[in-house]
Amino acid sequence: MGFERSMKEMGELLRSERQTKLMYNTIAWISGLTIIAVIFSGLAGIFYSGGGVVEIGAALVNVEFPLPFFAKPVTYLSVACVTFFYSSLMLWRNKIAKWSRLRLSVLQLFAMVVAFSSAYEVLYNFMLWGAIYSVQVLTEHIRDPDLITSPSLVPWNLVFATKMFASLFVISGYSVYFLRRIHHPKEAFPEV
Repeated sequence: MGFERSMKEMGELLRSERQTKLMYNTIAWISGLTIIAVIFSGLAGIFYSGGGVVEIGAALVNVEFPLPFFAKPVTYLSVACVTFFYSSLMLWRNKIAKWSRLRLSVLQLFAMVVAFSSAYEVLYNFMLWGAIYSVQVLTEHIRDPDLITSPSLVPWNLVFATKMFASLFVISGYSVYFLRRIHHPKEAFPEV
């Protein structure tokens, strides 16, 4: 009777594991296709804009889809990047756990540098965005804050830059945590 019960529990566990893998696989595919669709949409927006100086990311910020005031394509892109990375990482976690300690250490160091750099960029973009918008409010040339471009040699739309660097920060920050957990499992989660 105990053997039958444990076999039944094992069957339920395997079914649950398959369902979880299917869920992550589905989310990875949907997120990946969303990323591709948004990138092609942005490229189409650039080609149909009529030329001139191209503001990086503006084609993904100046459009609201599918409903006005619902979400911008850059929002879909940033969320899809995070969900694609997370679900792909969950699908590959057993293979990643078999990598050498040197490879895991190098990746963890790289992820830490990217997390620091992207956190700085997010803070910088918010500071710049607020400063430019404040000047516009004070000089009574109030514009839509979504249309503000960074005053540099390469014009970046600040909404685009901030959302993409925030996504990169989340991805790299979680990578540090994930790799740390794999690299030092006993230290990351001490047994109670």
